[in-house]
Amino acid sequence: MISFISNRNPSLLIVGSFPKRQIFGGIQQSCELIINSHFFSNIKLIQFDSSQISNPPPTFLIRFFLAFFRLIRFVFKIFTHKPKVTLIFCSDGFSALEKGLMVLISKISGAQPLIFPRAGNLIYQVEKFPFFKIIIKYLFSKAIFLAQGENWKLFASQKLNISEKRIKVLHNWTATEKLLSIGEKRKIENRSDIVSFIFVGWLEKGKGVLEILNSIKRLNNKNHSLFFTFIGNGKLMKTAKDFTTKNQLEDFITFEGWKPNNQLDEYYKSADVFVLPSWAEGMPNALIEALSCGLASITTNVGMIPNYLRDNYNALLINPKSTEELTIAMEKLIIDKNLKLKLSKNAYKVAIKYFSTEKGLKSLSELIKKEITNE
Repeated sequence: MISFISNRNPSLLIVGSFPKRQIFGGIQQSCELIINSHFFSNIKLIQFDSSQISNPPPTFLIRFFLAFFRLIRFVFKIFTHKPKVTLIFCSDGFSALEKGLMVLISKISGAQPLIFPRAGNLIYQVEKFPFFKIIIKYLFSKAIFLAQGENWKLFASQKLNISEKRIKVLHNWTATEKLLSIGEKRKIENRSDIVSFIFVGWLEKGKGVLEILNSIKRLNNKNHSLFFTFIGNGKLMKTAKDFTTKNQLEDFITFEGWKPNNQLDEYYKSADVFVLPSWAEGMPNALIEALSCGLASITTNVGMIPNYLRDNYNALLINPKSTEELTIAMEKLIIDKNLKLKLSKNAYKVAIKYFSTEKGLKSLSELIKKEITNE
């Protein structure tokens, strides 16, 4: 038994994604891994769902009222359960403001707040909008800032003026044992001559979906052998399907919608290359899953991605919004099997080094237990 536990387990309030309906997203998966982890068996976990009711999100007015009622429920949770620590996941924009208010409420109530931003776009917003920066700077200063990588750490210290002792680097913990076992067993040399590409995420402009489609068209015109699978859904689904039909690419592209984790694993197994040319990111779960499975990956040099990946070593890094660069990168991996093998092996290595579920959740649990004992 852990020494700090006496008559009853101390409690941790987690503000994240715990929806009653089935949804897909990085925060939802991260929260699920915490709930199922043995590292938190001696802590009472209180779940607080802050996920949106729909995607795309509802209008601003509806979001405002939903956020208002969530804050009331949050206050009720705080004073009912009296947690020692609150772990608050946040995105960007209005979500960041709402979660910042939860940080303030936690601090006032005597619970130590931990803020864990996950959307790289938040950095851009703070840099672009001075008034937004002032508010975020004030609210986040009340918390311990969990940084997914060095870029987040620099943002917290230089843009938000949070002292370094209140910034803790915590790597994403999406590389589960099951995914890593796929990467460990991956064989490339005997695979088909048709290179199988995969995208996992929201079908939106910001994820680079249009760049992917135009790259496939260009490569098809050059008679390259490839097959592309889109896993996910979003506002561009109809546009993407119409583009595929118009350009007679039905034999080379499939749209599978969202898949639960047990089915998604099989798609990762059968794929050769993962593609995620996002315009802005933190450190996306889908990319880490692909690295864990030993997939050669093409992604953009945004957010925390350059903190972990090196171009031409464990991934191909390109600039966002560039169909030209994406086409060249995809063509490289169609032609050069040795490069694909090199990226695959090094992708698995970086996943096991930084993103192991065991390592990440052990670090998080140790941090939380330390805060619990700081009376």
